[in-house]
This record gives sequence, C-alpha cells and structure tokens, in this order.
Amino acid sequence: MSHNFRENKIIRFFLMMDRPLFQRMLVIFTVIVIVPLITVGAISYVHSSNELQDEAKEYNSLIIEQVKTYIEDYIWDYEISTLKIVNHPDTIEFLRMNSSEEIEESGITQSIINVLRNEAYSQSDIANITLVLDDISIVDSAGIVDESTAASLRQTSWYYSITGMARPTIISRVIDWHGNERPVISVVKRIVNPRTLQPFGMLIIDLNYQRVNDVARKISPGNTGYFFITDQEGHYIYHPNSKKIGEEHNEKHWKEIEDKQSGSYVSSDKNPDLITYSESKQLGWTLATTIPYHEVTQGIEYIKKIILKTIVISLIIVIVIGYSFSSNLLRPIRRLKDSVSWVDEENFSLRVPVESKDEIGQLTEGFNNMMDRISSLVEEVYIAQIKEAELQLLQKDTELKALQSQMDPHFLYNSLETIRGMALESNRDDIATISASMGKLLRYNLKEQSKVVDIKNEIEMSMLYLKIQKYRFNEKIEYQINMPEWCWRQKIARFSLQPLIENAVIHGAEPSTAPIVIEVTAEKDSENTFVLLIKDTGVGMTKDDKKLRRIDLKQKDVSNGGSHIGMVNVHRRNQLVFGKEFGLVIKKSDKSGTIIGICLPYEEME
Repeated sequence: MSHNFRENKIIRFFLMMDRPLFQRMLVIFTVIVIVPLITVGAISYVHSSNELQDEAKEYNSLIIEQVKTYIEDYIWDYEISTLKIVNHPDTIEFLRMNSSEEIEESGITQSIINVLRNEAYSQSDIANITLVLDDISIVDSAGIVDESTAASLRQTSWYYSITGMARPTIISRVIDWHGNERPVISVVKRIVNPRTLQPFGMLIIDLNYQRVNDVARKISPGNTGYFFITDQEGHYIYHPNSKKIGEEHNEKHWKEIEDKQSGSYVSSDKNPDLITYSESKQLGWTLATTIPYHEVTQGIEYIKKIILKTIVISLIIVIVIGYSFSSNLLRPIRRLKDSVSWVDEENFSLRVPVESKDEIGQLTEGFNNMMDRISSLVEEVYIAQIKEAELQLLQKDTELKALQSQMDPHFLYNSLETIRGMALESNRDDIATISASMGKLLRYNLKEQSKVVDIKNEIEMSMLYLKIQKYRFNEKIEYQINMPEWCWRQKIARFSLQPLIENAVIHGAEPSTAPIVIEVTAEKDSENTFVLLIKDTGVGMTKDDKKLRRIDLKQKDVSNGGSHIGMVNVHRRNQLVFGKEFGLVIKKSDKSGTIIGICLPYEEME
C-alpha cells in the first residue's frame, strides 16, 4: 500500500498535478517546443556527421576506383609484352632446347638476351626481364641473374603456385639489383614446352615503381591522409614511405578489410582514421586511402555550436511567449470554472454566454450542450424506468408460455400411444407400427440431449421414418443402408439425416411415376474427412433449381423460413458444430437422380 502511495506521489510530482494550471501550461509549453528543437538539432547533427563522412567515403572511393582502373590497365598492358617475347622466333627456338648443352652449342643465348633487352629498352618502366627454363637455363635482360638466382626463384612460395597458362600473374617482390635490394612489381607468365605442352618455365617482367609513384603522388586524401596498396597477404606494395614496402599492414586493420571487396570503416585506435578501400580482383591487390578522422569531422563542430546557440535563444523566446499565452488562455477558463458551481445547485436551466469562436468558445458551447443533455437525460431516465417495468411483465409472460410449451410434447406422446393402443385392439398392426415410429421420432427430435450423435443413431431414426413412408408408397419406394463399419461411430449434428431423406421422398418419389431407390452410404474424402451420401433415383433438379439450392446453402437466412429450409438448417447446424469447411454439398442432380452429401470430420476409432 505504501509502495503504491509513493509511486503515485512521484507520478503526481512529475506531472505537476498539484501545481497551478498556469505553471503546468508554461512548463508543458516549454517542453513541447524545446524537446522537438533539441531532437531536431541532435538529428541534424548526426545526419550532418554522417553526410560529411559519407561524402569523404564517396570521394575517396571514386579516387580509388579511378586509380585502380588506371593501374589495372597499366599492368595488363605488359601482357602484350609477354606475348611478343614468347612468340618471337628466337624464343620459340630457345624453348625447344632440351638441355643446357644444346643451348650452349646453338649459341642462342645472346639472341634471347637481345630479344629481352629490346623489349626492356622499349619501355622505361621495365627494370628487368627474366626467362627461366626449369633445370635448364636462366636468361635476363639486365645480366644480373645466374643459376643461383634460378634456384632462389624456385624456392619462393609463389613460383610453383602459378600454374595458369592464360593471363599472367602479378606479384610484388624485392630483387637484388647490383648488390642493392630493389622493390619491383613482377608480371609473371608460366611458359609451356611447345613439344609436350607441359609447363616447364617462367617469364618474369619486373616493373619499377616510377609510374605507380607518379599516380600516387597526385592523390591527396585530406590534409595529412595518404594512399597505399597491399597484396593478398597484407604486405605493402606501395606506401608513401618506401621503407614500408614489403612490410605487413597493421594486423588489426587488415582483419577489417581482408576477404572484403570494397568499403570503408573508422579504426578503433586512440587517434582514429577513416580508411576507404577497394580490392582489384584482376591484380589481387587492395587499394586504400587513410584520412585522420578529426579532419573528416571538422565541419561538424561548427554545426554543433550553431545548434546549441539556437536552442538557448529559442528557450528564452518560448518562456516569454508561453507566459503571455498562458495568462490570456486561463482567464476565460476561470470564468467557466465559476459557472460549474451551478450544477451543484441542480440548476440545469442556466447557460454561459459564448464570447469567442476559439477552443475556449467551443468549450463553453460544449458546457451549454452538456447542460441540455443532462436535462434530457433526466427525462430519459424516468421513461426508461417505466419501460423497464413493462419489460419485466413481458418477461414473466414469456416464461409462462415456455412452461406451457413444455407440456405440449407430453400431450402428443400420450395421443400417439392412445392411437397405437386402439390400433392393436382392432388388429391394425400397420397403424400401430406407424404410431410407435412417430412417437420415437418425436421423442428423438424434442428431447434435450447433446448437439452431436453417432451416425448409427441417425440411421436408426431415419429407418423409422422410411418404415412409415413405406406404408404410404408401398412398392414405389425401396431403401438401402450400405454403411461401412468405420462409419457407425462417427459424429454428426443431431437430426441431420432424416430431413435429407424426407427431401428425397418429397422431391424425388412424389413427382415420379416410376419406383425409386433411396440409398444411404458413406465414403472417405481425405485422411481427416468423409462424406455421408443420400442417393435417390427420383426426378432430380433442373439446372436453375440446383443453382438456387447452392445459393441458399451460402446465403439463405433460416430464420426467414421458406421452401427447402431443411437442407439449409442441416447445413448451418453442421457448420456451427464442426466448422465452416464442413456441411452440405450437392454432388449431383439430374434426370437420373440426386446425390446429396454431408461433409464431416473423420475420427480414428479404437
């Protein structure tokens, strides 16, 4: 109890429920204006921040894509050089040599060196061109390689991994250039033996970094940002600081971009950077730019200061306007409050003059309407009390009639038993049988019991009805009950079968001049449903009648009565008991007869 009291007290405090309306309106008015203003300011700040960051990402992505396209085209231009060398007549003859002795005897080595030098001298970016025949010979344009160089090449991780014989492979490595280490970009093409068509050598074109440096120097992301390139292993292929070429990129940063095609992210370092990257699938490289994050967000600080100044100025203006507005608004409300005291004196005839058409005027008009309504309600309550008394009298009369109606079936039962007794005394067994059957049908129909029964019960009652009709029609009606064993204990809405058999008699047998057969059977429709079928060989229905009956099953209101009400009644009751998917269906009706089905749920019986 005390806990709830404290909660209510806190709620009342925050809602200012015990403060004057003037103060509450001033605070609420301020909150309503300032909170959206702060919200809009915060959203604008975040949006501006994201926009600036997105612009930086988009700008850097555009630069990277342009550089990537240029470098890809530049590198792959050297594929033509590899083709020129490989298809040169001297190279073809050289590739046909099977041993180093054969090469020496032919004197072709110098010719191959000339071929390589001519291609190397034709383009200033080429540092060296090397042609290797596995375990046979190695030749280069610069004259800086020997057999030990060939052996060291074969020990590299990439040498035997290059198996493709179509397009060359691009790798970055460091070569020994006259005693100095020199980073190069190598265009590597696997050579095949023209006789066996098996790979047995390698053509390597080493490119210096002059062209890449020229392009990279033109890229200036931000004030202090830079451009770099890494290979598939995360080693620098290009970096503004040439000493870092060949070193591993920051491991934590490499995990962010590894196995990703393109994108950008903000590093989680103490001084974060905005890193934008894109992978070249042709080269297997990743091109990226790095910009200090504070450079990206410089403009955001200015926006933040403007937003804060706007909020402070707006707050002052809101307080001044709110004070004036609240004072003017509350003045007519106080007058209306004084008028409410009239109701305490049960004076419903007085009205407050409406002096304006604004909300206060509408409130005043509403007060006057309320007074009119109260006066009207007082009169309505008096009339309602009179009607209630009349309703109670009518209810008692209805109960009396209901009790009387309960006596009517007993009178009918006794009358039928009297007829049966008199028939037996006069040896009229047929009349006695008809009276007994009618009595049983009447009891089954009128006595209170469950809404659903076994089909066996329905069959028994229907056979009583058919026995009566047999006396009437003699040989004109024959009936057959062909029920499978599984069907006897299945459920059906009580008193569903007899009305349908009665329809078969009235609409099938009576109009017919020939004898008819009425058959009751059942068949499974699916795992969970079966259909109880009532067949007759009577005159059937016309197409129009059949269409009308189907419309009745969907739309007809049984409370309105009319013809064929029995079919609609049976249909509705089975739907109410088992569900909308069940009920009557007209399977067939033509000159050869009619088949009416009742679709019912199937239950597996033990």
